[in-house]
Amino acid sequence: MPNSLKSFYLLLLVSLAVSVMAAEPDARTIMKQVHGQQEQHPYIYEEQSMILIDKEGNRDVRNTRRYLRVDASEKLNVLLVFDSPEEVKGVALLASQQKDDVIQAGIYLPAFDDRMISSDGESSSERFLGTDFSVFDLKPDRYDDFSYKRLEDEVVGEISYYTIEEIPVDNSILKQSGYSKRIHTISKDNLLVFRTRYFNRQGRHIKTLTRHEFKQYGNSLWKPDMILMDNLADQHKTLIKTRERVFSPDYVPPKMFTRQWLFNHNHMASTVQHIFDNTLTPDKPAQANDD
Repeated sequence: MPNSLKSFYLLLLVSLAVSVMAAEPDARTIMKQVHGQQEQHPYIYEEQSMILIDKEGNRDVRNTRRYLRVDASEKLNVLLVFDSPEEVKGVALLASQQKDDVIQAGIYLPAFDDRMISSDGESSSERFLGTDFSVFDLKPDRYDDFSYKRLEDEVVGEISYYTIEEIPVDNSILKQSGYSKRIHTISKDNLLVFRTRYFNRQGRHIKTLTRHEFKQYGNSLWKPDMILMDNLADQHKTLIKTRERVFSPDYVPPKMFTRQWLFNHNHMASTVQHIFDNTLTPDKPAQANDD
């Protein structure tokens, strides 16, 4: 083969390789698409079972309700209410976050009547009520709070995954989260985050969150019906199974996210309108896909 022809083919191969590399998205592009596809709906009500598993395999089952509302000013409000067993009945976690501000949170214990145990700022990174989740873990992520780096892709069986390292952009985010970084494993075909590994401030891998039983709502919103947080440091696990999910402002009125509403015991299951009240028509899944 003439040298000129060899050079041509060599240049063609190099050109094709460069084109393939250029077509591969960078970490920020991938995570922007992930956040867009899994964008948080502003009004969510969920009924859940929470199972705590210790290192001996003993299980503690709790039934909870979770309310989430994002108002017009982009203030995030989250309320988690425990309905059973009896020893945690009426206990509630109330958290809020103004746009670009720290998390304000408190835990309400019915025996305290009109007092709450504060869990603000840096303490939002601590585990609450014996679970393996922090207040920070329960709130939706903000895309601009992190920088992103693409690591080596993973292949499991016939499925290819992106691996994205996520680092807080400043010290205030680091303090709130308690994590020096998180590493996400994201399927290439549908951009669902199946696994997230958490690293403490010393860079040690301390927790792993896996997501299962994804369901699709509308054209682009995906939610897992089951999540498992594996606390490697404490050899403890928390499994959360969502039994029902409703997207409706009627289920998460603003008055619900106030301390006075809790102090008046309005959050107790017997006083809250039930999810299947016929006066409301909740949005249901467009389709369900089990992972």
